[in-house]
Amino acid sequence: MSLVKLANVGAHLQNCAMAKLPLTKIPYTKLHLQIALGLYKEGFISSVKRGSITGPDLTPVEVTPDNISSRRLWLGMKYRENKPVLSKFQLISKPNRRVFCTSSDLRNFAAGQRFRFVKPLQPGEVIFVRTREKEVIDLHEAVKKQLDGELLCRIQ
Repeated sequence: MSLVKLANVGAHLQNCAMAKLPLTKIPYTKLHLQIALGLYKEGFISSVKRGSITGPDLTPVEVTPDNISSRRLWLGMKYRENKPVLSKFQLISKPNRRVFCTSSDLRNFAAGQRFRFVKPLQPGEVIFVRTREKEVIDLHEAVKKQLDGELLCRIQ
């Protein structure tokens, strides 16, 4: 179910980028937070803030089971020369077709070889991998740490 929600977030971010919105909100989950922090680290978005349905929090509010339904992540979209930095968000693993890789498969894939049906990494793209410990990192970090994992999404 989390991959379906991740696909919805990806479509939402693409739509916000095409509409040139400065700020957008996505549901607050651990997976979405890790993806958002990865996008921020790679330079695809300008900010990540916690908040509620109405807007980003001015003072930090702890997430509890009582308020989790109203919590959101607010992402600042980034643009260069009036074009969105994040132009494409595409799932690799899907609910009915998960793509798991060993560390040697990931190393070969990062070196430019195809892996099953997945095209090799292109310049300006980032692929996020979910490790066995449920940590989301980019492909090159997974190769450095020699981790196995699931290919989640590719962002351009």
